[in-house]
Amino acid sequence: MQYTMFHTTQYVMGRGSIEKIREYKDKKIALVIDEMIMSALGLEEKICRDMLKDSHYQVICSVPKEPDRQMLAGPIKKIREFKPEYIIAIGGGSVMDAAKALWLFYELPDYDWEKASKAYEVRPFPGKAELIVVPTTSGTGSETTGCAVVKDEQKRKSMILTNEIIPKLAIMDFALLDSLPLKNIAYSGADALAHALEAGASLLAGTMVRMQCVQAAVALIKNLPKSYAGDKKAREAVHIAATMAGAGINNSITGMAHGMDQAGGDFGKPHGLMTGLLLPYTMRYLGPQPIYEEVAEQLGYTGTAEEKHEQLLAGIRDVYNSIQMPKTLEDIGIPREEYFIRIPGYIKKAAADANILFAPKDPTKEELETLYKEFYNGI
Repeated sequence: MQYTMFHTTQYVMGRGSIEKIREYKDKKIALVIDEMIMSALGLEEKICRDMLKDSHYQVICSVPKEPDRQMLAGPIKKIREFKPEYIIAIGGGSVMDAAKALWLFYELPDYDWEKASKAYEVRPFPGKAELIVVPTTSGTGSETTGCAVVKDEQKRKSMILTNEIIPKLAIMDFALLDSLPLKNIAYSGADALAHALEAGASLLAGTMVRMQCVQAAVALIKNLPKSYAGDKKAREAVHIAATMAGAGINNSITGMAHGMDQAGGDFGKPHGLMTGLLLPYTMRYLGPQPIYEEVAEQLGYTGTAEEKHEQLLAGIRDVYNSIQMPKTLEDIGIPREEYFIRIPGYIKKAAADANILFAPKDPTKEELETLYKEFYNGI
């Protein structure tokens, strides 16, 4: 008998829903935060001096950038010594990823990074703590995935993949989105769109994944320009759609834009900027796909599959224009010679990447080379 399961977290959502944290004030709480975000949103006063006043809590670490193993060495020791009942992570994807890694090493103190990085081989947690996350951005989907990205000693991205680190609860407080920077809205929103369209197109996608990803993509295309322009209702819709897309990748996988974004790490470019920028190129290469056609139809496009595909690509370009999304790697200042000399290495990595191996089309090395050049030069 063949069957599939759909893993996700529980959600509390709505403006002011961060008040949910008050329910845990009698518990022992480890906080993982971004101090700059906490300050910008006034959350230090609200949480530490109000909600958790007189509670037994400790700030285990602040995560100002993508976490790496060296950054987490001290906090791993601290969380093991503190022995919390709950871990609460407040911030963007980097904060949530750091909290997931800390949770793992607290639950499994005999683990090292090598064991933790073996995909879907992490043993079940004994249940010392639960992870609650409060996402303050809309795009990574980390609030609903069993994935944590932590850079290794060479500053290369390394992933922990296990359903054990799916947060138990995500608090989706729309009020935290009111002052998001425009670039954050654009890049994280484009990343979420890539999650939706790639997870739904993947060979691993089941029926529920495809249905959820279609609706997430439609909502993102309709609402991202309005969110960028300051529409609060649209921003709420983007927040929910990004989480839906995150659940999509957690039960499927991402795709070619994610599997070909090596230049982002090499040249210090934001992840969402890279995956969003590459998405239209990889979609054009993949050609008409059932999920693209479903999204196109819900947006009102008609014609043959090929015509709807072209209209969808044009629609995404319109969205990108409205959010000032760059179109090429040259536009974002990546040096031409330094990029092109790396292409052979990128092709080798991409050819073995699971995101590409499970894409709906099997690219040749020549096709990958063409795509890498298009990323820089445009079409």
